[in-house]
Amino acid sequence: MLEPSPQFIGRLERELAGSIGAASAHVMLSKVVSGSEVSLEEMMQMADETQQVIEYSQQLEKTSAELRSTARQLEDANAQLRELDSQKDEFLSQVSHEVRTPMTSIRSFSEILLDSDDIEVGQRQHFVSTIHQESLRLTKLLDEILDLSALERGERTWDNVPIDAEAALDRALAVCEALLRQRGMKVELGDRAQPTMVEGDADRLCQVFINLISNAVKYNDSDKPVIRLSSSVKAGNYVAEIADNGPGIAKRERKLIFEKFWRGPGGVADQGGAGLGLAISRQIVARMNGSLDLVPGPLPGACFRIRLAVMK
Repeated sequence: MLEPSPQFIGRLERELAGSIGAASAHVMLSKVVSGSEVSLEEMMQMADETQQVIEYSQQLEKTSAELRSTARQLEDANAQLRELDSQKDEFLSQVSHEVRTPMTSIRSFSEILLDSDDIEVGQRQHFVSTIHQESLRLTKLLDEILDLSALERGERTWDNVPIDAEAALDRALAVCEALLRQRGMKVELGDRAQPTMVEGDADRLCQVFINLISNAVKYNDSDKPVIRLSSSVKAGNYVAEIADNGPGIAKRERKLIFEKFWRGPGGVADQGGAGLGLAISRQIVARMNGSLDLVPGPLPGACFRIRLAVMK
């Protein structure tokens, strides 16, 4: 009888190791090669130990996978925290800058009034008027910041109730009539929906429309400025669009327009606001389960679309 070669024994041991483990395979072949018998009890013990090793190995592999997943989640959480921290610092910096501007004017004119007794009545009135206007601007800024903060936290000071979206749009247009006349802005009315009921808040929706219309005035430097309003009901949604023939919004800036403190690069006059209007407007519409987006429009400038679900 031929003796098995070391190569054959090694190969057989590797084959058995895949089923009963390396240690058990080595012990079994060692006994067989030396002529010793391997009892059934020993075989069962080896199989049991092998099964325990396999189960333990599977548990280790599962634990290792869970640890890797947890580590990735922690890395993602840390990245989000760093991003939030960066956004917080940027937000506080912007708020500080925006507050400092009116405060500087208020302080400067107040000091002039306090230190000078020979100011002409007309000039004094001008300084007092400026202080008043800057105080109003500061108050509005703080109100907007608090409003946006509450909206971002998921808070709202209203309950969504059935409202007529068309009535809100008409009301906003009436409120902005003086501003449009002052600018000499032509108003084009496209197709209009019939009275349409949606769930929301009439004052807040009107606020959004007013903001979009006033922005179309502020950022339109055309010699013949035009604003176009249209509305319709499509696929169960009330859709309103406000477009203008101004310079539009550059492609690189379109992702920024709804960010806090973003302002357009142009404008026909002092724009006054802090760049919170669009951010607040989008949050308001979102609280009404709708959407506010910048879309291609019928005029060369910007076009904003509001979409709200029609009540059934």
